[in-house]
Order: sequence, then structure tokens, then C-alpha cells
Amino acid sequence: MALEATHMRFALDLQDKYQVKDTEKYVVGAIYPDSRYFTGIDRLLTHPTDYADWNWQEADDFKKGWLAHLLADKIQWQVIREVLPDIFTDDYGHDRETWVKHTAIKILQDIEDAKKFNIKLYLPYLEFTANPNGEDMEKVKESNQVIARLYTEPDKLDINSYHEFWEGFGIGNELTKKLISQTEQYRADKKIMTVVNNLYQKMLDKINL
Repeated sequence: MALEATHMRFALDLQDKYQVKDTEKYVVGAIYPDSRYFTGIDRLLTHPTDYADWNWQEADDFKKGWLAHLLADKIQWQVIREVLPDIFTDDYGHDRETWVKHTAIKILQDIEDAKKFNIKLYLPYLEFTANPNGEDMEKVKESNQVIARLYTEPDKLDINSYHEFWEGFGIGNELTKKLISQTEQYRADKKIMTVVNNLYQKMLDKINL
């Protein structure tokens, strides 16, 4: 999955395509699926496999944002595999090493994406919440507010800014240390950072095919 600045930026760039009228509900829909880490509901409820069959023209703006989230997750992973084939294969697997490497790339992209649009303009929207799968509304609110705090000062965003976010994900200290180390390693690699800086545009190119 992409991280939340990437999700918001991507959704906003698709806003006209999806004929969105209520930007607040749309933006909240775009980050809603990852609230599952806080609510504990099954991933298939927030990331259903049949989303390609959704009729976006009949969906409300919250669900359009939700759809934009699912598309971003799919497209980002396709692009990452294409541009970094020596690191990632077509078979994602569930091993910890792949997860750490993948998440490190997403963090670096998210830091860049948060600076590419006026994310602070949209943070007040996160006061709005919805629980389409009947999950605990207080947990959904908690998820939204952790995200809002994360991006309060986007120009100061760095790897360590994500600690509270990771805690909500239930990531332990050992895995967090590995993730920080991997992210720092990639950030020091000019080739990797060139790829990271081009990821977002490649995602948009995919959606426009």
C-alpha cells in the first residue's frame, strides 16, 4: 500500500476524473482503508478484491476516494516492481525483508509527495469520519488524527516522523529499527532516490493509459 500523503495527492489528481463534488468526504475516503490498522477489522473489508467492478459514477464521494486508494495501492506496487526489478519481483510474498524494503521506498516517496501539494489545506477534513464496515468510530477517528498530526509540518517530515503512525500499525521496536535503517540506506543511494522522485509521475502515467 502507498502511505497517506501519496494517497491524498493521488486522489486529488483524480478528483476531476471522478467528478467529485464533496472534497472533504473524498479525501477521507482516500485514507479510510488504512484505518484497519487501528480498528483491527479484516483487510478484505477495507481492501476488497472486487473493487474493479465498482461503478464510480454511481458511488458517493467517500467511496470514490476509497476507490482512488485501492487504485493507488495497485499501481504503486506495479510501478515499484517495474523500476526496481533487482529488488522486487512479481511475487510479493509475505517475508519480513521484502516488507521492510517495500515500506522504505513508500516512506521516501511519501515524504516527497507531502511536499508537492498543500497537504495542510486538507488536514482539517480529517475531522470527518465514516465507518462503512461498522468498525469502532473512535478508532477511525484516532487513525485520522494520527495522520493529521503526521503531516502538520510537511517541510519537516522525515523518517522518524512516522513513529506514531507505525505504533498504530502495531510495528514493534525491532522491526522499526530495521525499517529506519533500510530507509536511511535507500535515502543515501542517489540511484534509488532518482527512482523514488519519479515514482509518482509514473503512477499518474499508468492511470492515464
